Order: sequence, then C-alpha cells, then structure tokens
Amino acid sequence: MKNYHFFPVFLTLLGSYIALHFYSASWLARNFALEEGSARAVRILFLLLAFLAPFAMFLRHNYAGSALDQVCIAGYSWMGVIFIAGFIFLFSDLLALGLQLLLPPPSMHYLRMGTTVFLVIIVSYAFYNGLKAPALKQMRLSVPGLPSAMEGLKIAQISDLHIDSPYKLKLFSKTVDLVNAQNPDLVLITGDLLDPGLTSPPGQAADDSPPQNPPSAGAKAADLTCNARLVELVRKLKPRLGLYGVLGNHEYYFGYERSLACYKQFGIKLLRNESADISGFRIIGLSDIMTEKMSEKDVRDILKKNRKEEISILMSHQPIMQELIAKTGNFIGFSGHTHRGQIFPFHIFTRMVYKHFYGLYRLKNSFFYVTSGAGTWGPPMRLFAPPEIPLVTLSGN
Repeated sequence: MKNYHFFPVFLTLLGSYIALHFYSASWLARNFALEEGSARAVRILFLLLAFLAPFAMFLRHNYAGSALDQVCIAGYSWMGVIFIAGFIFLFSDLLALGLQLLLPPPSMHYLRMGTTVFLVIIVSYAFYNGLKAPALKQMRLSVPGLPSAMEGLKIAQISDLHIDSPYKLKLFSKTVDLVNAQNPDLVLITGDLLDPGLTSPPGQAADDSPPQNPPSAGAKAADLTCNARLVELVRKLKPRLGLYGVLGNHEYYFGYERSLACYKQFGIKLLRNESADISGFRIIGLSDIMTEKMSEKDVRDILKKNRKEEISILMSHQPIMQELIAKTGNFIGFSGHTHRGQIFPFHIFTRMVYKHFYGLYRLKNSFFYVTSGAGTWGPPMRLFAPPEIPLVTLSGN
C-alpha cells in the first residue's frame, strides 16, 4: 500500500493545528479576564477539541454508518471554526497593538466584544455558504479554430462533491436537478465525487493503492457495492452526449477498486489516461496526476497518444502541468481540486501551491477552467469561495 502523506509535513501541520488551539484558548482567557483555574480548564478543553477532527478523519476513513455521521460532522465543523477563530483573534491582537497608543484602555473592551460578534457572524456566514446548494455559473467560451462538431456544445462540470454523509446526498440531489434543468450536451465529473464514509463498506478501511490490474474477480460483493441513493441520483443525469469522469485523489482514499465499481454502477464513462470519441470530437481523461505520481514524460506520452490535431476536451482533477499540456496540443481543459481555498485565508496558501488556482486561463491555444467545486471537504463551510456548477457553452470565432 502506498502512503500519499509525507509524514514530516503531517507532523508539522498537526503541531500547528494544536498550537492554534492553545493560542485561541489563551486569547479567550486573556480578553475575558478568566481566573487561573477557568483559564486552565479552557486550555484543556481546547486541547481535547484539537483531536476531535483527526479522530473524525480516522472514523471516516475506516468505518461507515449513520451513528458516526454526527461525530464526524462535529469534528470537521470544529476544524473550520477554530481556523477562522484563530485568524480573527490574531487580526484582533494586531489591531489592538496598533490602537493602544490612540485609544484609552476602556475602549479596548469594545474591540474585544466586536471581535467576538464578528467571529459569530463570519462563522455563521461560512456555514451558510458551505451547506447551500451550488450556484450555476454560465460562461460562453470563444475558441479560435473550434471544430464545427463542437459549435454550441454545452458542457456542465461537476467537481469535488466529496459525498460522505446523508446531508451531502441532499445537496447532490439539488445539484442534479440544477444540471438537468439546463439540458447540457455533456456532463464532466472531474474527480472527488466519492469520499470515505457514506459509501464505504462498514468495517472496511479504504485502500488507497491503485492496483496494476482491473478489479479482481474474487473481490467481495460488499466491497464493490455503492450507496443505492447515490447510484440513483447519478443515474438521473442524462446529458445528450453522455456522462464522463476522471478519478480525483479522494477516489483513491475511498478505495481504487471500489471507486471503479461505483463509477460503473453510476453509468459514468471513466477515462483513465485514455480518450473517447463523441460525435466528431475527442475527450481525454487523465487520472489524478499527483496520486499516481506521473512524471512530465508520462503526461506528455499519454497526451501525444490520445490527442487529435483539432481541439480536444481534457479532464484532469488537479490543475497542474498545464503549461506542459498546452505545449502538447490544443485543449479545452477542466479541473477542480483547489476548492478556491474553501475557507479564507486558505486562498492565499492554495495560490502558493497551484499557479492556476481558480477561473479561466488561456495558455497558447488551449483554455483551462479550474472550478471552486460543488461541495466541501472536511468542514461544511465556505468563506469567500462559493460552490458552483460551471456551464460552459463553446463557440468559434
């Protein structure tokens, strides 16, 4: 089994996460003048809460069942709350340092109360955006040299739903209705539709190692069974030219063979480093580049093998190697994964990792759209990164 998490980085992130809890607890104790006993109790409570989200991740990746849903939702929600609180408390402290020379001490009381009220408003707003259905984002893309077969083609992109609980099934139901109302010609699933939890077999740990061979004939039927409601919802998507998808990194966490089996049950044509011809044009799908540890040569060889001289549609979960892709041929690419940061200020850090972070990019004769995604991972929250369903209509010049 391959390990896709670099352990020292994990320890650094965990240490930073725990430190954020201590800082937040200290801020509350300091600003609300708690006695030493009460301050110590708050710090202990926050230390215990720091392990709630990792515990939820462990449960989600190893077990399934409705009884665990509330624990997981609480753990993930707390993760989002403490991230937002920590940054707001830090900003408040920096602001207080700047104002101390200008305002008398009693005035600082209003800053503390204002910080608390602001935190409640921002957290509520983040939950509202994380729990609401995605909005439709309509775009008309003018592409020089567009083949006549693609003129007027209407493409809906669904990405990063991370369906792992009943409430996400409800959101997905609304997403399906929204997409069907637009009558798209083509629906592209650009990864992370599945996630450990709701659809994982009870008691089975996710196997994140992509096997070299197709699913074995001896695989247990329970291991390859998907949530019936999820299958029903995906099958309601009936675009004129079909439903196509690629794997995201979370499909590997969910279990490679189980993901393949589920995509088959869904009726999604899964493209794994291969292509398909549809009504006079070609669509190419790359499996998750990072998870499969593809080199630039690997990607270049796959594209050279599958591309046409004309413009092709390309699906790739993570928006990486796009300059290389643009040099290999002419593509209209669709990616996700970044969530547009999902919760500010993670926009800043996500931009540091992904050059093509969100929106439409043109590189040479290729176009790439990176969506913020239709769902959430972890905290059911979004802050200044609303969920969306891109609906792209193609036209030539």
